[in-house]
Amino acid sequence: MQTSNSIQNKPMKTVKFYTLLLIVAGAMFLTGCEEWLDVNTSLDNPTTVTVDQSLPLVVFYASQICYDHAEYGMYLSQALTTGGRSQTGAFAYKSGWEMLSMNRHPQWRRHYYDIGVNVNALIAAAEEIDSKNFILIARTIRLHSTLLTTDAFGDMPHSQVYKSNSPSYDKQEDVYNWMNQEVNELIALYNDPAWVENANNKTITAKMDRIFSGDLGKWRAFTKSLKARILLRKLPNWDNTPETCDQIITAVDAALTDPSYQDALYRYDGGSTEKNCPWGPAQPKLNLGWAQGRENLLAESIPSKFLVYALLGSYQNNRASRGLALDPRAVELMTPRIDDKSLQVLRHIENNIGIASSMKVNYYPDLYAGTGKNPYSKNNGYIMLMSEEELLFMKAEAQYWKGDKPSAYATTVAAVNKNMDRLGVNKTTAPYKTYYDKFFEIKLPGDALFTIGDLMQQKYVAMYMQPELWTDVRRYNYSSKSNGIAYDGVFVYTVKNCPDGVSNGVALSNYLVEYSLTRPYNLYDAYWNTPANFGIEAKLSPNAWITRLNYDPETEDKYNRKELERLGAYKNPDWLRKRMIWAVKNNSKVTTADQTEWK
Repeated sequence: MQTSNSIQNKPMKTVKFYTLLLIVAGAMFLTGCEEWLDVNTSLDNPTTVTVDQSLPLVVFYASQICYDHAEYGMYLSQALTTGGRSQTGAFAYKSGWEMLSMNRHPQWRRHYYDIGVNVNALIAAAEEIDSKNFILIARTIRLHSTLLTTDAFGDMPHSQVYKSNSPSYDKQEDVYNWMNQEVNELIALYNDPAWVENANNKTITAKMDRIFSGDLGKWRAFTKSLKARILLRKLPNWDNTPETCDQIITAVDAALTDPSYQDALYRYDGGSTEKNCPWGPAQPKLNLGWAQGRENLLAESIPSKFLVYALLGSYQNNRASRGLALDPRAVELMTPRIDDKSLQVLRHIENNIGIASSMKVNYYPDLYAGTGKNPYSKNNGYIMLMSEEELLFMKAEAQYWKGDKPSAYATTVAAVNKNMDRLGVNKTTAPYKTYYDKFFEIKLPGDALFTIGDLMQQKYVAMYMQPELWTDVRRYNYSSKSNGIAYDGVFVYTVKNCPDGVSNGVALSNYLVEYSLTRPYNLYDAYWNTPANFGIEAKLSPNAWITRLNYDPETEDKYNRKELERLGAYKNPDWLRKRMIWAVKNNSKVTTADQTEWK
């Protein structure tokens, strides 16, 4: 497997040399000020890699790969769109899903080289000095990166990677089998005094590890959280059984009750270049020489109608009881602007429909940092590898499918409140308490009416700017009235309770309005809306949604074409909608009007 025109898989001696080049280059761009990461590598003698040089870079890339996946996912999940309506473009995930001609998907190289090669070097260096704490952290980051990568691409080189210029691809199920084995082994090692109390363990400082400052207890709790996330993939399709649900609940409880549990956050200081959070207004780009960096597009992006109108409840009327939106998180995630009618509103548009010529992007909300409390989209914000609310939503989902809806409801409410606390929502002071109470009255009125749609819609909001957002939407197969796929008889991403233009005090049943997640307008016709004579099955077109990324065109199309052809993935748009193993119908809990759609 190759990852660029200039850096390819080489014999082991050469691979080590390029590992050094990557680490040195990374140290250079990360350390304009030495104190930020405390890495100071000599370019005159790049002959050895030390653990204290390697770890800061590996931890940094653990943050960056989260951004890489989330940046795509915000558009592919249809939370954000842009003002254009082109079917094609350099960023196909925000255009018409014409993915095959994109030059590079940064997630691929990020996993195999920025993380994979440097993790291997870190482990080798740590083994030489018997510093087992570095090995544990390196393996945990590799596990986290592997999960993100297989969930985006499916089958992937794993068992044979770095052994050949063109390694074979492992089946996704085999990758999952490895992850299940690896996560259990890591948890055992984090509990093994011979590893965590090893006398040769070198001290890890906060400058080396900007997530947990080398605290192995916190890394252990994060690893337990990864186990829960891996197990969650069995819901709702793959292995939706009470036994699986119990395993997920147990895994979540093990993480949250770990005395060392702490949210896994990579915090940015702000300042120059990569010291800024990748979601911030400085829009840092990474690895420009390899055309790999993706600066955020928030300056030109617009929130979708599905996110702002349906989920967050940005309506024109009844603001006295709910403010600018029913969900009080809305104004913490984005700042309303004055529009063309001199109104302060949270405007939105349908995905990829384009804006009218009379409109301007600055009539739509500012997506940088909201009121300033939003911790994601500001230069000194953070990237979140795992949060307490995500764990609670995992538990709630398992409780729901186990049949315990009252517990699922209570856990969902706890998760929503945790997310509101993160965003700085005022729950107590007038008039904000009124807004807070109205939100729960409309969106989460009690367990009797609670559905899997309510749960996953709230998780959608809480996973704003997180990689898990797109994975969740695909696990539920974009379930909506638009494609007719239902879970437990519910269209998961068809939103009810949209009280637009209704006076206070009117019974909820009198003003239910539905709005469904729908495919973006103006999709690339040759892939998504073609008749049968184009070689794509016409019967799939109305329900065809993107479910995976094609393999990195700059590397795999050029250097591993035979493997792609074996998989049926080479320049094949059908591959983009081939379901992951965790999205294939495997039980009666999922129903659809068109059964042929699942074949």
